[in-house]
Amino acid sequence: MSSFADKMRQTWDENILFSALLELTYSCNLDCSFCYNEKDLQGRTLSRSQYLELFRELRAMGVFNLILSGGEPLAHKDFFLLGAEARKLGFVIRIKSNGHALHAATAKRLKEEVDPFSIEISLHGACADTHDRQTRVPGSFDRLIKNLFILKDLGLRFQLNSVLTRWNENEIAAMYALAEKFAVPLKFDSQVTPKDNGDSSPLELSPSEKGLRELLRHQHDFARQMQSEATEQPPQTRSYCGAGTSTIAIDPVGNVFPCVQWRQAIGNVHDQRMQQIWQNSTALNSIRDKNIEARTNMLNQGSKAALGAFCPGVAKLISGDATAIYPSVHLRSKLHEDILNNTDI
Repeated sequence: MSSFADKMRQTWDENILFSALLELTYSCNLDCSFCYNEKDLQGRTLSRSQYLELFRELRAMGVFNLILSGGEPLAHKDFFLLGAEARKLGFVIRIKSNGHALHAATAKRLKEEVDPFSIEISLHGACADTHDRQTRVPGSFDRLIKNLFILKDLGLRFQLNSVLTRWNENEIAAMYALAEKFAVPLKFDSQVTPKDNGDSSPLELSPSEKGLRELLRHQHDFARQMQSEATEQPPQTRSYCGAGTSTIAIDPVGNVFPCVQWRQAIGNVHDQRMQQIWQNSTALNSIRDKNIEARTNMLNQGSKAALGAFCPGVAKLISGDATAIYPSVHLRSKLHEDILNNTDI
């Protein structure tokens, strides 16, 4: 019997579209200081009928995961209609939300009409001062905690996601403790990225070396996530990751990207059907070649830690080259090796 890893290896090696992330809107009820969305994005937003047709086409292509994201996806006027249709079509639905709007009535409706497989909810600190500083909305932390209790009581599955920054890096242990209180996973992203339009100002909030070291200590000591991250990729694949080989991301005006981080457009669903883009895009074929090159380049580094820390999309944003190893990869790799070798102090 084939394992899940075998199936994922097949999607990567045979370019089988497995997961689609839809940025339904860049509207948001928060104003996070490091948000990468291009708020002044120009273009014609996808209509309700276009989304429904896209859903049917993605289903016919065999897509398994449908991720509804934003901005804040619940801010889209047709969110519940689209979510209900996705459920009807049999997608495994995942939602990326800041959790601020998931009060009792909305959460109950979400469970009844969409029933997502999971909700990924943003956590920006272990206390109101830090969380609200990053969201720039007073009261957002207290509102979030109240809503998490509601989600738990309703039996909705969720996990907490956090971007490690200079503002919250001293609260890592407390944030893990908060996640344990709700008995849910907490996943950290240690890389603050530039905005999608290339603006590098969010990088000013990048965590310090001390903060990265503390996070890696927690991951190594309590969850061994660093080792898991380094081996999550199916072995003996041609590509570094699923970007453009098994995944796509689509922004609110129909631009299609290989993933949410790799912001190099490969087509637009206003102009072409998704099947045509997936099979015939010259830009996508070039990205797949880069993905293979990135894997070769990373394997030549000889460090599993570096392999797990690298993202071609982030490399493209930072340097313009999806295969270039950017500084935080080297730093994270060094810190991880120090921890494994017990030289970290």
